[in-house]
Amino acid sequence: MEQKKKEQDVLIVRDEKTGEIGVVAGLKRDGSPNLKAAKAENTQDFLRFDRHGDVLDNFFANFYRQCKEPKRFGFYRVAAEGADKVVEVLKELLKNPKKNEELLAPHKVDTTKYEQAAAQQQTQEGETQAAPTEQAEETPQQAEQSSAGERQGNDGGYKPIDDSRLDREAVAERWGIDLAALEQSGDLERMRHYGKSQLVECNPDFGGIRVPMQARLSLRENPDGTVSIVPHPIRREPNLDEYLNVKFTPEDQENLKKTGNLGRVAEVVDPATGELIPSFISIDRLTNETVAVPVSAIRIPEEVKGVTLDPEQKAALSRGEGVYVEGMTAKSGKKFNATLQINADKRGLDFHFGGQKKAQRQEQTQTADGTPKERRLRIGKTLLGAEVKPEYKAGWEQNKWVYIEGMTDKKGQKFNAYVRPNHEKVKYDFSRKRPEQSQIYEVKPDAASRTQVAVNSEGKTDEATKHIGEPLQRGQTAPANEEQQRRQQNANKPRMRM
Repeated sequence: MEQKKKEQDVLIVRDEKTGEIGVVAGLKRDGSPNLKAAKAENTQDFLRFDRHGDVLDNFFANFYRQCKEPKRFGFYRVAAEGADKVVEVLKELLKNPKKNEELLAPHKVDTTKYEQAAAQQQTQEGETQAAPTEQAEETPQQAEQSSAGERQGNDGGYKPIDDSRLDREAVAERWGIDLAALEQSGDLERMRHYGKSQLVECNPDFGGIRVPMQARLSLRENPDGTVSIVPHPIRREPNLDEYLNVKFTPEDQENLKKTGNLGRVAEVVDPATGELIPSFISIDRLTNETVAVPVSAIRIPEEVKGVTLDPEQKAALSRGEGVYVEGMTAKSGKKFNATLQINADKRGLDFHFGGQKKAQRQEQTQTADGTPKERRLRIGKTLLGAEVKPEYKAGWEQNKWVYIEGMTDKKGQKFNAYVRPNHEKVKYDFSRKRPEQSQIYEVKPDAASRTQVAVNSEGKTDEATKHIGEPLQRGQTAPANEEQQRRQQNANKPRMRM
């Protein structure tokens, strides 16, 4: 383990705007480097890179995908051992970087390939209308084609998308998506009917670099008759300033924050033709993507949940406004009241039940047709026997993954995993695989848990326990029983060479 530590590096970063210099300890929410002073008490926080691993590639891929000002930062790679002393030397050299260029060169990280990969990612995603940039969001013309033209068969009837025309091998190679899992979860069926999947793990290849991310997926029929996957990645935050040519007013911004819908019809330009198309605009609450759908593609129903809408209510809905309707009947037979509004992301009616936070929670616990579910996900004091700490709830409020230790499965076995509530499915999602860094809410482990976290969740090894064949328990730094000790000793015995 000591040898492995000696083969690890850390990144020294200089903020060219402020002159601040520190050691990278991950990324902030805005994608900029989280800097820590090069002091002994901070060494546990430093992001370490094996010299022959791919962690550095993953770090820069996420950095260039999330940071708004990447050119503001200069990166220098140095050995983790003795980094505190090297930082002081670098500070002196960076006072005059041009003069000391030759001395800095061996440590300076050439980020050209990462910049090019990020640029290629945006270009390729733009070609599939899936780029995580505001310019590549779904246009009204695309929405109209999807919601109207593509749904019509030769006889004018409804026609789901034929997913057999999807090149599954190409999808797996290009996007790192398991279509079999989408079928099992029911997501592929929703996609065939012009909807989106829930958030799924993707691992797309951009210029030879795999970039783990979460996204919702949809299907698109191409002019040549083939079918493509269209990923809708998570954005850091919704764009409340504008969408294409539409500048949002303060009232628009408040509506988007409160309900996720613009609350009016906007004239949205079609980038291909320049035509202005009357459209509804909404925010996808799972990805923060701005979505538009033409007014002409939405049919206002005559009746909703047993209540006939009057002409005034239908007119208000067609203007994008919210309409409060009483006495609707759920599938369970219970009566309920709600505010109805056209949602461009759903391409149908949205149901709201109260204030901003309550409406968002309710929206996440609706069925596909908008009826409120009878069950709700309750965050208790424990989860599978493990304490639910306030820090976990803080992370979940941001819809992020939290690493929880010491849970117990149905067979009575202890396990650790990343956990996040899934309010739509009224259950918790568990992942043994480490999610994308930007989607993790970091909870610092106490001293007794550091070795356990390093081995179980970060893939590191500890010589004293590397052969026990089981996940470490809290505070464990040596074999815990005779069987573990036997495995460790057998692995350490010298082998005879024949």
